[in-house]
Amino acid sequence: MIVGTAKERDIAIDILCKSFYNILIPNSINFVVSEKGNRYKKLKALMSYQVDLTLLYGKFFLNENRTGVILYLDNPRQSLKRFFLELKLVFKCIGITNVFKVLKRENLLKKNHPDHSYIHLWLMGVLPELQGKGIGTKLLNESLQEFQDDCLFVETTTPENLKFYQKNGFSIFYETHQLDYPLYFLKNV
Repeated sequence: MIVGTAKERDIAIDILCKSFYNILIPNSINFVVSEKGNRYKKLKALMSYQVDLTLLYGKFFLNENRTGVILYLDNPRQSLKRFFLELKLVFKCIGITNVFKVLKRENLLKKNHPDHSYIHLWLMGVLPELQGKGIGTKLLNESLQEFQDDCLFVETTTPENLKFYQKNGFSIFYETHQLDYPLYFLKNV
């Protein structure tokens, strides 16, 4: 496992874009990515934002072959840099007309995050042609060693991901259907 740095930024963004490009079901990614315009360009803006915020306030890990990536956030606070990253995200991905919809989603997420200190497993992806081969499981388990003394928290929207996280030691503590898709909140046990 490789601890990601700014040198691996573009590799991480590429893996995430390829991992989510063909997933068109209602989920958190598609809720944020505006339907108008070039999907790949908007998805790249979202993944760039997520990797850049992780570089500021967390850690990301790649597997040795650089075919999988996982992002963890640790209490991302407001800053001028974060504000500019979010502003760029609005103009390159979300679109002005969708800002209030996305803010409503973010408030729902924040309301259901734990009150105590935690590490947020924010996003993970494996190149599509290699999914189902254990890469994600290995990367998750290796990266969890970095946070063995911390409470970890993740949200997911699909039954497949829910099963994956439950199989790897996470349990649901809250579930909602307030958006256009189910949202499961899990923590490690």
